This record gives sequence, C-alpha cells and structure tokens, in this order.
Amino acid sequence: MNYFKGFYKLGFYLIISIVFVFGGLLQFFFGFSNTILAYIIVAGLFSFYMVYVLFKKKIVFNSVFGFSILYIGVIFLSALANQSDLVSTLVYCIFPLLPLSVFLFSFINYKESIIAPKKIFKVFFYIALLQLPILLVQKNFYSFLIRFNNSGQRIIELDFSFGSFFIKSDHSLGVFLLMVIALILFKKNDLKRIVRFPKISIVYLSLTLFLTESNISKLFLIILISTFVVIPIYQKYKGRLVFKISVLILAISVITIGYSLREQSFVQKKLGGEFKEQFSIERAKKFYEDGTAKRFQIIMVAATQMPTKWIGDGPYSYFDIKTGVFKQTRHFTQLIWTYYDLGILGLLCVLGYIISILKRLDIERGVPFLFALGVFLIYALYTTILSDIAIMFCLMFIFSREDKLLEKRIKS
Repeated sequence: MNYFKGFYKLGFYLIISIVFVFGGLLQFFFGFSNTILAYIIVAGLFSFYMVYVLFKKKIVFNSVFGFSILYIGVIFLSALANQSDLVSTLVYCIFPLLPLSVFLFSFINYKESIIAPKKIFKVFFYIALLQLPILLVQKNFYSFLIRFNNSGQRIIELDFSFGSFFIKSDHSLGVFLLMVIALILFKKNDLKRIVRFPKISIVYLSLTLFLTESNISKLFLIILISTFVVIPIYQKYKGRLVFKISVLILAISVITIGYSLREQSFVQKKLGGEFKEQFSIERAKKFYEDGTAKRFQIIMVAATQMPTKWIGDGPYSYFDIKTGVFKQTRHFTQLIWTYYDLGILGLLCVLGYIISILKRLDIERGVPFLFALGVFLIYALYTTILSDIAIMFCLMFIFSREDKLLEKRIKS
C-alpha cells in the first residue's frame, strides 16, 4: 500500500500542475483541447480508484455515485428518444463522470490519510499567489501574446484573463480565489503557519480576483467579506433596539438607491436597454429569435413561450460540440444546456447531483447550506460547472466534510 500512496501523491501533484498551473499554456501554445485534457484527467482519476478497489476489494456506493449513474441514464434516455449521435452522447457524459471521478479520488485520500488538508491548502494558496503577476502580463501584453495562440479558439481580450488556468476559465479562477479567501477569513487560526499575513493576503487575492472577468465572483467576494464583517457585529448587538433600527434604515436605503439607479445610463448600458424593456416578455422573445438573448431572457421565453421539454432535445442540442455552433446565444451554462438537452427530468437529476455533492462538503445544515446551494446554482447558470475540473477539485479537496477527521488521523 505504501507504493500506492507514493503513486497517489505523484498523481495528485501532476493533476494539480496540469489543471491549475500548466493547462492554459498547453492549450494556448500547443493546441491541447480542453475536452480532451478533461477526459484524460477523468480517465486517470478513475484508474487510481480502480487500482484502489483491487487493493481494498471494496467499492463506494452513496448518493454521489447514485446520482451520477442516474444522470448517465437520463443522458442515454434522451439520446435514444431524440436519436442523438453516439459521439455527442459519450462526450456529454463528462458532466456526471468528472465530479464522480474527483469525488472518488478525494475519497481515497480521506480513507488512507495520504495528504493532509493543510498541505493541500498550502499548494492552492501558493497557486493563488501566482495569479496576480500572470494576470498583469495577460492584461498588458495581449496584443503581443495573442500572436502565439495555437489553441484553435478565438480569444478576445476579455477572455485573455485566465491566469494559469485553462483558456476562458474566468469563472474557474474566480471560484478558486473565492475559496482560498473564504478559508483565510474563517479559518485563519488553523492556517496561521501557512498564511503569515492574512490581511495582506486577503487584499492581495481580492485585487487578483478583481482583475478577472468573472463579475459574479466579484459580487460574491463583496458578499463574503461583508458577511465576515457583519456576523460578529450582529452576534454582539443583535438584541439592541438601536442595532435593529440601523439595519432597517440601511436596508431601506439600499433598496431606495437601487430603485433610483434602475434608469441610469450606466445601468441601462450594462443591461442592454431600459430595465422595464429588458424584463418584458415581448423584448425577451425578440432577442431570443435574434439569437442575442441574455440568460434570464432565454429562461423567460422557455418558461412562457415554449412547450415544456420533459426529456429535452438530446445531448448537445443547445451547443453542438462537434461544430462549435450554438442553437441560441453563445452562453456556457449548465442549467440552460441541461433543460434544452435533457429537459425537466435532466434538471431534477442535476439538482439532486449538486445537492449530493454539497452534502459531502463541510457546510452547516440550514441557512449556510441553502446559501451554498444558491451560490452553486448561480454559477451553474453562468458556466458548465460540472465539467469544470478546477472547481470540482477545489470543492472536493478543500471543503470535504471529512477533512477534520483526516487531520486528526495524520496527527495521531
């Protein structure tokens, strides 16, 4: 088993290097495909698990495994019903297989106490520190560096802020930085030997995040830091009348300011027009037909103007993976793709899969869990999160519920 542990460590650091450090370079300079790289990594992760099963003669069967099998079943059911081609169907299975492979790989680490959680965080922390200088180079030397693009992808300047991650992985980088910042904020005492200057590190990493193009990550960063500041104040003064009145005044002020800004030119520019028009079904339908609809407009049209899709139109019906052609606006989104491809049945399956994954994380039940679920679903609306190896790897290894147990084992 000692040989396996050494092999596991080698595999772990190799995967970390590809996903978080050299993946973007391999794509940009040498034309490696994101999908092919993801499938190679998934195959490698499953190989580790199969070797582990041969050693231990036990297999894992829990909600994560169960929903992944159900998810695959729905994919093939939709493919059969819509006579989808086999290649697209098999490639589409990356969505259930990638999270499962990462989960099984992290499960081995938990069961065998191979790599301590603090060592894992240390690696992620140093990778996070690398991103600022890389982003600064990408921001300032786009015109020069783009000449060396051999990825086969059209990379505009906005897409060139991917750090050392895969190309166009702005949301991956944003989520990664958010996770690192969250751990420093809420577990700084446990990490003080790794993060010597937590306040400076948070400012540094926050600046890094604001250089990315993931606007949703920037919003969540503001919410995260605000929550960290507000919670101690709330716990200390929540019973006082002055505090309650102050909170009420602040809430009314924020709502009033937000309402008054709805028709301002910079808000309309961001929305693409007047607030009322953007949320009218007539305008949404027009944009939908033109192929320029925003995500929320696509949802509006699908919910009110189209027959309900129960089993969908088949794998990759929204986005043709073979030709790179979108059926509608060029949006990478797990939830909208799932509805078009697999219908209501697929959406329910994906929701169950996401919940089963989150239950493996160190998240308190109740409001914190619901908040985490909401954040996950928002990202699922903005990116194909289940095929994002960087996000899945961070979730499984940094926020695993068993981390505390693993650390006690290693110390003992």
